[in-house]
Amino acid sequence: MNYRYIAVEGAIGSGKSELSRRLASHFNALHLTENADQNPFLAQFYANANNHGLATELFFLMRRAESVDVINAEEEKGSVIVADFLLEKDQIFVPVVLNDKEQTLFWELKRRAMPQYPVPDLVIYLQTAADTNRKRLQKRGDGVVNLFPAGYLNRIHEEYSRFFHLYQNAPLLIVNADELEVNGNDEHFNLLLRAMSDLQGSRNYLNLSEK
Repeated sequence: MNYRYIAVEGAIGSGKSELSRRLASHFNALHLTENADQNPFLAQFYANANNHGLATELFFLMRRAESVDVINAEEEKGSVIVADFLLEKDQIFVPVVLNDKEQTLFWELKRRAMPQYPVPDLVIYLQTAADTNRKRLQKRGDGVVNLFPAGYLNRIHEEYSRFFHLYQNAPLLIVNADELEVNGNDEHFNLLLRAMSDLQGSRNYLNLSEK
């Protein structure tokens, strides 16, 4: 297993932050996180999605463009990077958040701001049921699940499924993560590491219930 750049993705509540953090610790890697809560437009978007979607997505675009420089610099040093987001994730959110005219503007700005970006050596997609994500968000007890606009979580979940059904840009490990526990469960984590080391071809699957 000789991965230099690993990206972990999954719908909101899938557990990507926890898994990416543990992988970064295991590989002594730079943990690159999106820090979505630092987006100053996010609270306004949750309150009025129609009026603040473009500003929200443009802020994320600028931060991802900065992440490209970080990833390239770490790769030049021969370091390992584990990110809790995929640079192309705007392809999931933009169709949900923006109208047609805003999407046209967004893609043009992205083409200029980030014409090229590094491709991960491995993408881990945490595939979960929508109900699983909602239950995990409710379990956090911080009320975050109540912030999202009506129907938003389900639409984002559907877009994740669509995106990764078609994804071919990098080797992909699809993990059935409904039962995945990475905090304190060494057995699950070791099963994931074994799956990462045994990859064959460009698309692989890990189903914990079958192990």
